[in-house]
Amino acid sequence: MKKILYIVLAVPVFIILVWFFAVPGELLREKMEEAISGAGEGNISASIKGFKKGLFFSIHADSLDLAIDKTPTLKITDVTGYIDLRQLIKLQLAFSIEGKLGGGNITGLLKYPSEGEIKLEKAELNAVPYLAEIGIKGGGHLSGEIRLKDNNARLTFQIPDLAAREASVMIPFLESFHKAQGAFSINGNNVKIDSISLEGEKGYARLKGDITNGEKNLNLELMPSMDKLNSLESMLIGKYIVSPGYYIVPIK
Repeated sequence: MKKILYIVLAVPVFIILVWFFAVPGELLREKMEEAISGAGEGNISASIKGFKKGLFFSIHADSLDLAIDKTPTLKITDVTGYIDLRQLIKLQLAFSIEGKLGGGNITGLLKYPSEGEIKLEKAELNAVPYLAEIGIKGGGHLSGEIRLKDNNARLTFQIPDLAAREASVMIPFLESFHKAQGAFSINGNNVKIDSISLEGEKGYARLKGDITNGEKNLNLELMPSMDKLNSLESMLIGKYIVSPGYYIVPIK
């Protein structure tokens, strides 16, 4: 009986010792980065700083930086996580993580070698600089999801309290829009914007198209409330009219 008890006690102690001394922290860091970055020539990359192991298969890091096509995308701070034992039973190396993103919360599951899901909740908009690359700058709080698979990523998001200030693309009466939501996907050097919709007191807009190797091929559909536009705004969009109340502004 005592021998069985000793064995039962020794097994978890042995596993913990293996975790601390036989599993290099540098190897774990690399596997986490690879789970995000994927294999091959993808343009999604991750960098983890201040990585260290903790008790009971836990991990900690000062920050996790994600970039798309070498453009800073988001920076997660105060990262904590652990090896997901449920996935490990299935012979799948996976890490459950959580952290902070611009005052908001972030959780995720990263599966080695190249799969993951990251959820964002009420992150400050300026903590996601990549949105500025596709035309959204300003204040507000963002919630959404990032799905990673091989070299591909798909992002969906909502900003219920948008306070737009400026954009890298020309969007008429931008400051009147106070809600945004959308979805876009990244495959290699191509960013496909399925739809990014904007809603405000002066009407509705929708951005669609793609960005390939940094070259924009986008269309902005405008459905304004004409009675709420001033004369200058009406004049600026006049040449883009397709039908009464419907305009398409090409963005290159």
